[in-house]
Amino acid sequence: MVFLKNGEPVSPGEPICVAEEYMPGENVELDKGGVVVSILRGKVSYDHERRIVRVEPLKLVEKLKVGDRVLVEVKEVQDKIAIASILSINGRLIKHPRTAVILPNPGMRKTMDQYVGIGDLVVASVVTTFTGIIGLSIWRQDLGVVLARCNKCSGMLKKVRKSLICVRCGREEKRKIVPQYGSIAYLISIMG
Repeated sequence: MVFLKNGEPVSPGEPICVAEEYMPGENVELDKGGVVVSILRGKVSYDHERRIVRVEPLKLVEKLKVGDRVLVEVKEVQDKIAIASILSINGRLIKHPRTAVILPNPGMRKTMDQYVGIGDLVVASVVTTFTGIIGLSIWRQDLGVVLARCNKCSGMLKKVRKSLICVRCGREEKRKIVPQYGSIAYLISIMG
């Protein structure tokens, strides 16, 4: 028995059809009575050839998985970790920034402020999404700070040989930078 037609709107928990008619696909589940129900708001979609029913979400949620490359802005730096806001995932800007943690490198001897600073734009890789906490790594050669700000005056840091020098106050700072540090073209390619 089919309760809803193809393309009809559906809410979470709403019955769609019985399992004898269509097997559950994406965004649906089978309840105790053998009825396929929606797990989110969306539109019903039937695959008549494969006999599968799914729900297409009304809103697309940006899903993160281990290995994704993200662009983040550092919000807070502590001794061994940094808190950051995710701006883009795999080259696509996201609508609602999400909070993540830049994790320490095993055997890290220096404090995190030797690698990143508040306001820095950083390319990182997702290493864990355990219990909703997004863990990031910047420890590969192609990961690190793309654009940095001075911790003293918030001026931009310019790469001069192997150092980063503030263009406003002249202060020298250390960061874990990418080979393309300071390249606006590279930054745009990451943001999408």
